[in-house]
Amino acid sequence: MTVVVQWIDAADELPDNGSGVLGAVAGRYAKGPGSDFWVVLPMRFLAHHVREPDGREFHDCFVDRGAVVRLPYSAAHAAPNPEGVTHWAYLPALPGAVANHLVGHTVAPSLQAAFGLL
Repeated sequence: MTVVVQWIDAADELPDNGSGVLGAVAGRYAKGPGSDFWVVLPMRFLAHHVREPDGREFHDCFVDRGAVVRLPYSAAHAAPNPEGVTHWAYLPALPGAVANHLVGHTVAPSLQAAFGLL
């Protein structure tokens, strides 16, 4: 299978609220040469998010699987949030499907179809 990903600059446009996306995150592990990174992580975009357990509110943020909140990368966000999302892309569709996530009674038949069992 071949998938083409369309990356969108987070400074230009943000995803739909609640969307699962891939986020390109730029940051630095520690001071010194060779410690910069740029990595792709699955995350969800939220127009409004209240972080547990401290109750801090965020707007237009990306939240990864570990509940780490990341803001769209920009000069304004670079200092308070050095691990900003530079670009994002909608998740590709599941194999043989038109959706990027399935739940409930549609999962088993979709998996069977993807493996050619139907």
